[in-house]
Amino acid sequence: MAAMPLDIRRDAIIEAATSYGARGGLTWQTYLIRKELDVRARYLDKVFDFSQLLVAAPSGLLIEPPIVSESDNAMIIEIGAQEAAVSDRVYHIIQNARIVSSPRNWREYLERDWGGEVEPPPDILRPEDEEERELWIKHVTLGWEQGLQQANEIFADDLALLTADFQGMVRYRLLLTQGMISPPRALQVDRGVTGGGSEMRVGDRAIQLTGIPELITGADSWKPANR
Repeated sequence: MAAMPLDIRRDAIIEAATSYGARGGLTWQTYLIRKELDVRARYLDKVFDFSQLLVAAPSGLLIEPPIVSESDNAMIIEIGAQEAAVSDRVYHIIQNARIVSSPRNWREYLERDWGGEVEPPPDILRPEDEEERELWIKHVTLGWEQGLQQANEIFADDLALLTADFQGMVRYRLLLTQGMISPPRALQVDRGVTGGGSEMRVGDRAIQLTGIPELITGADSWKPANR
């Protein structure tokens, strides 16, 4: 196999070393984060207990409440800048109620796994002399630091999403007690014996959401938060 031109080989080694280091750093820091999560598992189970937010549905199923966001002092300037709207608070249903069989768990958000051993670059991109070894070590180290930072950023984003979703469901419960949003409604239809041929279902039931929560704009019907 013909040797690569020196400048092309140098760039290829830099890219391979950086990638190798970054993947290693990402995998290692993710492992450390998971170890720390294991230590704090019982605490996180209490803080992010989604089960307490669910609503019982027919046939032992559950209804997961909506995720509602809140923003303060919102402003919208219309096209042409001739009109603007300003609001003290804006609520938005990001995800509405849905039927589930079990509650969410913080592990679904925070635990990541990038695999076991990090596969090294092909032999052709390994350093062959002292100059290339120095180049290799330098950029593996830089890549490693990038991988550590990436793992921390991913965890921060995952934690922010977990917190936002949990708080969004808590916010729904608060708005519900204040009469600012409607509750979900579910209906069970008993279908008896269904199927035939190679499969038969006895005591078949269908559970359906017949009413999803909606924000209520009639302020006259709202209740104080402490009631």
